[in-house]
Amino acid sequence: MEVDILKVNYIIDGILFSMPTKVIYERSNENEIQSIHYEIKLENYHIISEASNSTELGIVNLQKALPPNVSIVYCQSCRHGNFCPYGDYDNEVFCLKDITPTDKNDVSKLFSENYDLIMARSRKLLDFCTDYRPISNDGYYTYNDWEL
Repeated sequence: MEVDILKVNYIIDGILFSMPTKVIYERSNENEIQSIHYEIKLENYHIISEASNSTELGIVNLQKALPPNVSIVYCQSCRHGNFCPYGDYDNEVFCLKDITPTDKNDVSKLFSENYDLIMARSRKLLDFCTDYRPISNDGYYTYNDWEL
């Protein structure tokens, strides 16, 4: 097992905090994630997420384990964070903050015709920037399956 401490951004009761979060994971011989879960101490609580076999689902499990007044704010839950429609690596999302796709076809075309541009926009799922906006259905399309 490997252990890392990450600085993860959370909104707690409407206020943004960056807090140390422990990630515990095992890798296969091929260096792929076998098991991953997260731990965080909030006030008097020690929260441990359910383990998963991918970073994406591990983070979703962490969000599910958090109290209702706490949300993780990061690229995976951002309206600008799009997955690659042709497949992506574990712990990868692409920031399209100054591009406005209207549907999956726009995203597919962007990824198929602009490889260098897209690779420069690769981010880790827990990355964060001040342009963060939560995913919503307000007319802005995001190719992402975040549902929490």
